[in-house]
Amino acid sequence: MKRTKKEFTPYNEYHDRPFELKWATAFALGELQEGIEASDEYSKRAFERLPQQTTEEIEEYLEQSLKNNQVLEIQLNTLDDYGRVQPPIVGVFEGMSSMEYAKVGNTHILFEEIRHIKSHEFTKWSSLD
Repeated sequence: MKRTKKEFTPYNEYHDRPFELKWATAFALGELQEGIEASDEYSKRAFERLPQQTTEEIEEYLEQSLKNNQVLEIQLNTLDDYGRVQPPIVGVFEGMSSMEYAKVGNTHILFEEIRHIKSHEFTKWSSLD
């Protein structure tokens, strides 16, 4: 049996891209779309600016957290590049890392930058009826 050479006669000027190029482009577009969605989620966030607490109130919350191992939610006075309130820092106060910095979780916070602190009360599973 003799085989003839197969030839394709194009009906128009369109030439498809090779598979390797299609895959690389689709992969890059997928990453781009994920980045856009994450950026969109970040830009839509809005946190309420809470009132400035006194130094005594802040120290009291930090002392309670240190003694009772309470989780704190700390809002800072600093704003992001667009003038929006930054997300709160959540963690347990572990002490002062120096005279000026408080350590909450793995974050060192300049004491003067603390604007507002909320304490989170959790019910232990063992105390449920």
